[in-house]
Amino acid sequence: MLTAVAAALCATVLAGGAVSAAPPASGPDGTLVTTTLTNAAGTRAYQVYTPRGLAPGRPLIAWVHGTSKVRNGDPMGLRRSNTLLAEADRLGFSVVAPLQSLRANGSGMWQFFEPAGLTRGHGEVSILADILRIAARDQRADPRRIYAIGHSAGGGAVQVLGALYPDIVSAIAVSAGFPFLGDPTGTAARRARAGRPVPTFLIHGDRDDVAPPIIGAAELSAALSANGIGGARPSGSRYLPAVGADRYPTRITTFGAGRTEVVVAEVIGAGHQTGPGGVTLNGPRLDRWVVGFLLAH
Repeated sequence: MLTAVAAALCATVLAGGAVSAAPPASGPDGTLVTTTLTNAAGTRAYQVYTPRGLAPGRPLIAWVHGTSKVRNGDPMGLRRSNTLLAEADRLGFSVVAPLQSLRANGSGMWQFFEPAGLTRGHGEVSILADILRIAARDQRADPRRIYAIGHSAGGGAVQVLGALYPDIVSAIAVSAGFPFLGDPTGTAARRARAGRPVPTFLIHGDRDDVAPPIIGAAELSAALSANGIGGARPSGSRYLPAVGADRYPTRITTFGAGRTEVVVAEVIGAGHQTGPGGVTLNGPRLDRWVVGFLLAH
């Protein structure tokens, strides 16, 4: 059941299978292919980026975009300047980017709050889960090292992936997102994944008026509880000053360790829009920090 927090955040966001492939396009140093997948919940296109010479058994990171057809919305597809592509080349992993259908939602928003999708194997998030499965199979990725990053409504969808499909995603990162079912206690997520912890990296801007700080606090509380460390004190902290494309200072706080680890990055002065690297609210340095967190798990 959606809480009052969930109802409020959904209103805010709303205001704000079978596979076929298209010809590949040249990426920064690899290949970017657009493909479609169909399951019982529908059909979605997705992009797969493969670095040149990528060996089998490497990680795969999914990028789930935010709402696209709104002011300052996310691009529907991967940009050439996206940090994930540069990091994929540098570190050796593939990237998959599901694309929302404008027929399914005219704003290009992932409908993470739909009741049908809040049950495993059903709804829009089941399409995302199947895209990850198929992409990992096709890329011959390490099934123990599949990760997901999402922004805004895409972050909400990634929270659902983490709750309902912890057997697929080994760790998640959520930028300007929302807790599973809007539940700040984390009880819903913990029950959904039968107590299985999922390492989580959260990013919020202190001037975000779409996913404001109260939502960020709820998301942190939920993540700690869902990972079995509710009420934990920080185990580490780091302050990153504004430098170059990382135009905002960022305070990074760590809780727990190993599979229970939760990290939160407060981007000081940031609103809701993704930064120049196309992953977090800040620039490539914070984007790389998130990638490093995921790959460590």
